[in-house]
Amino acid sequence: MNDRAKNTVPKPILAQLREMEVGDILVSPAEKRGSVKAMCSEYGFEWNKVFSTSVNRQERTISL
Repeated sequence: MNDRAKNTVPKPILAQLREMEVGDILVSPAEKRGSVKAMCSEYGFEWNKVFSTSVNRQERTISL
């Protein structure tokens, strides 16, 4: 087993949003819906980007 992969910490959602390009898709768990939508609104305005979101109720995810 690769210890390096086991200890990898995922990037925070805000960092992932900042790095997104047109056509990129980020999928988060449904539990993060409120904070993801708030970040899209607040930082989208600040960075002059438009984010759109959609929910998948069966998989319990939010995509943007």
